[in-house]
Formats: sequence, structure tokens, C-alpha cells
Amino acid sequence: MDNKVSVVKCFTYDKAAEGIDKAVGLLGGWDKFVKPGMRVVIKPNLVSRKKPEEAATTHPQVLCAVIEAVSRRGASVLIAESPGGAYNAAVLAGVYNGCGITQAVEGTQAKLNYDCSFTEVGFHEGKTLKSFPIINPILNADLIISLPKLKTHAMTSFTGAVKNMFGVIPGTHKAELHFRLDDRRAFCSMLVDLYCCVNRTPVLSIMDGVVGMEGNGPTSGENRELDILLAGMNAHAVDLASCYIIDYTPEEVDTVREAYERGLIPESAEELEIIGEDIRSLVVKDYKKPESHFNLLRLLSLPPSVNSWVIERFAAKPLIDYSGCVGCGECFRDCPPKAIKMVDKRPVIDEDKCIKCFCCQELCPQKTIKIKRSWFNRAMLKILR
Repeated sequence: MDNKVSVVKCFTYDKAAEGIDKAVGLLGGWDKFVKPGMRVVIKPNLVSRKKPEEAATTHPQVLCAVIEAVSRRGASVLIAESPGGAYNAAVLAGVYNGCGITQAVEGTQAKLNYDCSFTEVGFHEGKTLKSFPIINPILNADLIISLPKLKTHAMTSFTGAVKNMFGVIPGTHKAELHFRLDDRRAFCSMLVDLYCCVNRTPVLSIMDGVVGMEGNGPTSGENRELDILLAGMNAHAVDLASCYIIDYTPEEVDTVREAYERGLIPESAEELEIIGEDIRSLVVKDYKKPESHFNLLRLLSLPPSVNSWVIERFAAKPLIDYSGCVGCGECFRDCPPKAIKMVDKRPVIDEDKCIKCFCCQELCPQKTIKIKRSWFNRAMLKILR
């Protein structure tokens, strides 16, 4: 696969168009990817209804810049995404409005997708899954332009270009996959399968790292100015470069580790073909990782059954902060294993059923679901640091 990644500085979203044109220019220019008459689908990260300034979703000005560049070359543009939770026209309208996307497409030739149909697509090369339900706009595209956000993630430690493709899975089917693949490694292996399946249509990834998210991402973390944009035709390579910048080793991010083990990227970011900025000068050593970012599997060589028992006892878990909870029930509706029930209009987590996917933490609109670490977990983190 193509291991070329462009990295450019971009200090404000007002300069996003200039930065994106430079990043794509380093890869060969827009005309290399976009031809007149093409059906181009832009796939942003719109995980939930979040304001642009919260840094949880692709910034509207990044989206605008890509729309304008593609439209100038005579291609049609459709914005398509399946956010977390339900997938219907009303939910899409709310997310588009809340994330500033509706306003971003006004006056452009781009259209917002409201077609909620999907098709089961076979992928016999898959290691973990052999088929996926994929939203139809993605399947009808000649080119997919993925606009991931550079963020941490409570379950997968990092969410970037590869995981952005999880948004092509319709609505509650995402919850089903979380439930079926409750082991982090298996889930991340599925994400690699999914990207490879979708990548049968060319995918250009442009990473929004102007303002990223650190800490307990992907929606409840803290904003972190990184002032960068990355682009590449291999999402695995884009993620490897991004992880290098925020000081993750490939072994710490299972989607990256899995891609390396499958031969989809080299072992380290130094072996990528980086064009533009020297990423060694961009490394952020104090980038905050999620409190859930700790896996005993990295430390202990135990039999799988024993290791699973240890992780189950000491892994981080979601914890509800009732002081800010409004009883909206979003966590109850979105919990893949149905481990949350509403009692007197308050959510209660059944820890025996909880699979630690942190979907509740990710999709809580009030950010009142926290990450609870055991004493052993905290002690080991101190040793590691």
C-alpha cells in the first residue's frame, strides 16, 4: 500500500483551505484524485451532536475547504455519515445542524445525505469479519474523502483515519459489532477489515489535527492545539504518523499494530515517506492519554484465560457522575450489551454485563459518564509513566 503521508502546519481553521490544498498538493494535487463527473462522498467524523469548538468532530471549515476543491473540478459532492446511536433522517438533521455542517454546505454544490439504506457487503479476505452492513452512499461513490479528527478514544486509545470508517456502519449495527466483538483486539481487527473492505473504492484521508482532543476522548476529552493537517491514500499510514506525533507507540494502538502485523504499513513512522514537515519536530510528549489506556496484556505474559481474568478485574470501567446527569437515557439506549437500565429516571450500570466499550461515555451529551480506574490500574500507570 501507499506509505506516503503529507504533513503540513495549519495554525487556524481560517487557513484550512490553504493547508489542505498544500497537503493534497504534496501527494500530487487535487487533479490526481478528482476527475470531472466523479461522484465524491465526503465522510467526516460526526460522532454525535457536538459544537465545532468542542473538537469532537471534523471542523466545518475543513469540510468547506474540501467541498470547494472537489466542486471546482467538476465532481458532485455528497456528505455522508452514520453517527453514534440511531440512524434516521431526523437524527442526521440534528447532527448536521449541531456540528455546523448544515451551515457549512450552504451556498456550495454539496448535498447532505438523508438516505438511510444500507447493503450487506461480502469481504472474504476479512480476518475477523467476512461481511459488513455499509451505508449505500459509500457504495455508490467513485472516490471517498475521509475527514477524521485526531483524537484519543476510551476504548481503542486512539481514533483516526481507520476508525473513522466505523461511521459507514449504519446506526445500531455499530452496537451489535461492539457486543459481538467485546475484546479490544478483536474489535480493532474488525476495524482494519472494515477499512480494507471500504478501500476497494479509493479513499483519500485528510486528518483534522488543527485542534485535536486529548484525555478521555472521543467526546469528553480536552482540546489540544496541534496545528497540523495530515493526508494520505493509506489510512493506516496516516494513523501511524499521527500516533507518532502524539507519542503513541504502534503497540499501544491496536488498529496500528494490527495493520503492521498484516503488512499494511512499516513497523515505525520513521519508515514512512513523510512529505512536508519533519514529524520529529512535531512530537508532543505530554499528550494526555485516556484514563482507560492501560492493558495488562502489554505487561504480562500470561495464558489467555488468566490474562482475561486479570484484565476483567483491573480494567477501567465507566462511572456515572449523577451530579450532572439529567436522566436523558441516551446511555441506556446506546449500550451495546444492554448493561444499563433506568431506575427512577437515573441510569444504573450492571458491571457484570458491561463490556467496557465506553459507548456510554462517548455518547453522553452531558459528559457525565467518567472513567473509573482500580487502585492497581492507577498504581501501574504511575510505574509506566
